[in-house]
Amino acid sequence: MENFYLSAVVREIGPELLNRSLARIILHGTDLFADLRLPGERSLLVSLDPSSPALYLSRRNPRDNSEDPSASTFFLQLRKKIAGSRVVGVSKDSSDRVVRIEVERFDISGDRLKASLIFALTGRSTNAYLTGPSGTIEARFAERGRLELGDRYPGPPEEPGDRRPALEVGADADKDEILRVYFGPTSNFGPLLEREFLARCRFKDAASALDSLFDDVFSHTPLPLVYSAVPLEDFGARPVNLKTDLINSHFELTLAEGLNRYEFDTLSDASDEYYKARAKAKEFQDRLNTLRRSLADEVKKRRAIISAIDADRRRFEDPERLKRLGDLLLANLATARLDGPRARVTDYYDPDQAEIEIEIGEGASLQQAATAYFNRYQKARRALLAIESREKEIMRSLGPIEALAARLDSDPSAGTISEVSDRADEVLGRKKRSGTAPSKRARRGEKRETGRRFISTDGYEIIVGRNDADNDYITFRVARPQDVWLHAADYPGSHVIVRNPAREPVPHRSIREAAALALFYSQAKGEARANVHYTERKFVSKPPKARPGLVRLSSFKTILVEPGCDLKRVE
Repeated sequence: MENFYLSAVVREIGPELLNRSLARIILHGTDLFADLRLPGERSLLVSLDPSSPALYLSRRNPRDNSEDPSASTFFLQLRKKIAGSRVVGVSKDSSDRVVRIEVERFDISGDRLKASLIFALTGRSTNAYLTGPSGTIEARFAERGRLELGDRYPGPPEEPGDRRPALEVGADADKDEILRVYFGPTSNFGPLLEREFLARCRFKDAASALDSLFDDVFSHTPLPLVYSAVPLEDFGARPVNLKTDLINSHFELTLAEGLNRYEFDTLSDASDEYYKARAKAKEFQDRLNTLRRSLADEVKKRRAIISAIDADRRRFEDPERLKRLGDLLLANLATARLDGPRARVTDYYDPDQAEIEIEIGEGASLQQAATAYFNRYQKARRALLAIESREKEIMRSLGPIEALAARLDSDPSAGTISEVSDRADEVLGRKKRSGTAPSKRARRGEKRETGRRFISTDGYEIIVGRNDADNDYITFRVARPQDVWLHAADYPGSHVIVRNPAREPVPHRSIREAAALALFYSQAKGEARANVHYTERKFVSKPPKARPGLVRLSSFKTILVEPGCDLKRVE
């Protein structure tokens, strides 16, 4: 809220607040509502959000806002010391966005008890203080800032700062000189007034532009105005720039030419509509950013899997060569010449039947070497088939996800967000939540997906729990029956899940990598080597009334590995 606009608001609402009693105080997030039993069910709203600090009379009924369950010491002190008090003074520091509300009440002996609520609505330093009769700080909203509990809050400056300043430049002053004199870092004139001055300079000389701006700010009756690039009712439907597309002002703005203009009965009414539109715009942008990040993460995850698949394909790219080498060894049993771990044989596949060398291994016979090559041939063929199947599975979802991300970028509207979100759930196989009351799990604030996430060398997703509750969640809510479950054998630690959507045997290399993670995220992290139990998730159960993280295995195998965390994190 701009400094001089706030001054006008305080002048407007001050007479209404005087001699009113604070019937109820509610702290809802960073918004404080003070119910003073004003006509029209209005309440004093103070936003302590550093991104949009504000103070005005709101028509939002404080009874419609539930109290923050984690009530701060500040709020408890307010309730104890000023609830029921009478407002005896409302003022604003003329040189800064600091509003002071003085209250008093009588104790049981009839003595007057005075206190002050001081709201410092100064952007990143936004805070609220409760001071006692001596002016010392007894409570504060944010646990930051230069003032501590027990400090004395400074009194208001003696020099008025919201009186029209004298012109300190001549009629021939240029724009740069005026910017330096009146709009420096310590000036009371904020960015909005600086932009308005520059807009007026397009039609007047710089000194006249400044003089007309001073007239509107200090000499004219305030006008409760809101300017917007789109109709106010459309906020929350498409992206907007909150710095330029929505403006709250108490005088006519040249820079708002071409924007929709709304005039209200009071400055508070204008502020109420302005901050409601702003909240809708921010909520929309948060939804849009969340969905964009979600799609980008899914694309990134699949790109990483495809990279791992390509690496495996290069390792197994020529299985027919292995079969050919095995055939040549058998065809040359009688004629091959052995030279240590190599055999020189005639290549009957070559039209010239040249002689070639084939690695057979130290001490191996030709028959054993041929069998080994045939085994490697069969393994490579199976691997390539599995690679091809997995690649098709990944590509089936990658294309649609990238198309959804492009659709969202081309038309970032509320309707598109809903459509893309629903379609993404279908592509990713997510279950849709019903529109009825949330489940107990959702009410407790648990996430649908959780844990640390990695990609194995073979392209399998690995999930590692963060704590006991997390372990239960990934084991019994995220994992499927054919997923591989792992845990350090004799040490407390994380549950580890290897996702297996294809329901085919998980490569032993991926199991070893997951086992290394299970040790790394356990109390066996400092051991040279340790055992890890692993099994399919369907063999893991929860004993009745067992504490979080405790499970029972009906079947498992054990592997000895070193702790390690060398895989790439994807989330």
